[in-house]
Amino acid sequence: MGPLESLTDPAENEAVRAVAAAFAGMERDFRAAIQAHYAALGIDPPPDRPPAEERIDQLCLLVSHHFRGDLWGYFCAEQAPDALERPDDARAFAGQSDAEWEASMQQLAAAAPDDIDGSTRERAAAIIADRFGVGLDTFEREIVGWTPERTLRRALRGPMDTDIERLRRATAALEQSD
Repeated sequence: MGPLESLTDPAENEAVRAVAAAFAGMERDFRAAIQAHYAALGIDPPPDRPPAEERIDQLCLLVSHHFRGDLWGYFCAEQAPDALERPDDARAFAGQSDAEWEASMQQLAAAAPDDIDGSTRERAAAIIADRFGVGLDTFEREIVGWTPERTLRRALRGPMDTDIERLRRATAALEQSD
């Protein structure tokens, strides 16, 4: 692949894949250390992760989406709740401010059928569940609260953050046993 082709599809760029491989290798090594730590403590180790090649592909996909300015697309493909329906329609609510979300909830509640009683929030929740397949709390947390920065953080740090939390729990268990 020549330099121009690698710019049109950064996921296939050799340098991007090399960095992704190094990153996936660090995660793999850290995970192995966590699993050994759990085993030494006599605790069932956390489950293993998919092969490093899958993580490399995931990181390259992230770079490709970021390069195209489409972190929403990456979020939908890799991070959105499994039950989320109509992600393209949900995009209209992504990252709304509190005031924007309040106005959106008013509109959603007004669109609710007459047989749905309750507060504005309850009526909006019924519409959200029907249109998007997720509960209102999930929709607010994952869609309304969506940011490109959070998507990047989860994509890059998610596995390490999970392992760090597991290490903290194992350490806390040791401290409590003393």
